Amino acid sequence: ANGRVAAAARQFLTPEAARNWDDSVATTIVLRADLSAEGGRTGDHAEYTLRGEKVGTLDPGGIFRDDQGSVEVTIGLTRTDGQWRIDELPAGVVIERTEFFSTYAQRDLFFLSGNGNTLVTDPRWTAADRNGLGFSLVNLLATGPRPALQGAVDSRVPDSVSVRPTETGGDDDPVGTTIDFSGLPVLSSQATTEFAAQVVWTLARADVPAPYRLERDGSPLDERYADGWTTDDVRDFAPYAAVDPIRYALTAADGLVRLEAGGARPADGPWSTVRGGRTGAMSYDGRTVAVIAGDAESGPRRLLVGALDSEPEEVITGRTIVGPTFHPADGRVWVMADGNRLVRIGVGGDRPSIEEMDARPILELGQRVTDLRVDQSGARLAVVVDGKVFIGSLDLETGHPIAGSFRRIGRSLGETATSVAWRDRATVLVGRDATDVPVATLSVDGAITEPLSQRNITGPVTEVAAAGREVYAVDQRSLLRLDTAAQTGDRYWREIGGLAAIQADPVVAG
Repeated sequence: ANGRVAAAARQFLTPEAARNWDDSVATTIVLRADLSAEGGRTGDHAEYTLRGEKVGTLDPGGIFRDDQGSVEVTIGLTRTDGQWRIDELPAGVVIERTEFFSTYAQRDLFFLSGNGNTLVTDPRWTAADRNGLGFSLVNLLATGPRPALQGAVDSRVPDSVSVRPTETGGDDDPVGTTIDFSGLPVLSSQATTEFAAQVVWTLARADVPAPYRLERDGSPLDERYADGWTTDDVRDFAPYAAVDPIRYALTAADGLVRLEAGGARPADGPWSTVRGGRTGAMSYDGRTVAVIAGDAESGPRRLLVGALDSEPEEVITGRTIVGPTFHPADGRVWVMADGNRLVRIGVGGDRPSIEEMDARPILELGQRVTDLRVDQSGARLAVVVDGKVFIGSLDLETGHPIAGSFRRIGRSLGETATSVAWRDRATVLVGRDATDVPVATLSVDGAITEPLSQRNITGPVTEVAAAGREVYAVDQRSLLRLDTAAQTGDRYWREIGGLAAIQADPVVAG
């Protein structure tokens, strides 16, 4: 898309300016471009100044970067053969946000998590039209992940490969898409499946026609799939699998309660005896619970961890404890204690194991951490620091936060964030200390900010969670549920039966 924009722009340049103009550097996205004639003007020369409020930058490879600040560039025009042509133009492209969203479309590239059995989303912005889309996306895969994911993900698509379009257009052409890889080394059976998972899900999410005939130098990559791969063949890697709605909530007075069609009732287990519960989470296999408890508003906090059907065990105490959140691969619980200790706790043995982690990449972001959540792939960490939302990466080998990988998203929300949750691998849910938009969603790259329904919810919101099509928020009255797939007219926050006017917190996987 950048090339198309540049090609159109070059028609208005003088031949020399067209040769010298470098449009390959980052594209600056502004809220609105204002053009004014402020420079000197003669009969054959004029200068204009373009000003705009920056909202983002599109780096090479279609990588959006949430950004802010002012943009001011000078454009010079000269009269050539009776027509005005641009002869002075800075490098790069400046585009208005509305034009950006009509010219570009967001597509997901997929890379492999540390354990190799799940996919990590890497959104990119490419031309909105579909011409050669499959080939351009696979070539982007070969260039590797964005810089912020370096060291956090793996790939079976090496940078040594190239992709060539297959000749099509005849009446006998089979349905689907053929991708022929050149320079692809021989892969093991498992590596072939992982390679296919990356490519197939990248193409499928972009609506490139299936099945996908993946070839190496004109021959099928795997003879078993000579007729083509589909998402069913790599369904174990499905990045957006179905998720059950909420099943449990945490109350300060009645501990863990089970949510059923008839309303809320005690969970009938040891976790029902927990008092002072403030926030909780559940492991992805539904077997382990972690709860932060503390009776006084500003008193000490206790982290309780244990199996759903076993007695909770107090693991750590602190002046403050933020979290908890479960890692999807190893099932360990993460918390930030006393504002500066990042701890992960292994469960399932005779005694929980406690490991101090390197918190510096998070502490460098600001003073006060109020929430943190590991994503469903185990490659990313979302944190709220001083009312701002940051997304960072976790090291492929150690699992520790990677220094320099954290990027702020949702700048338009100001410094009002209180809590964050992963809605899916590409989107986070943000609770805010605000009355105008109490809950919003942000794309993981920060390009898209969308307010959720404001009907029947009153900010500030202190907690958010997500489970499939449903999202949850705790406002000043109670725990609320929103069905994001409902008809727009029915999309309002509803109280959960049995918990009306009771302060309760959602307990979901993650």
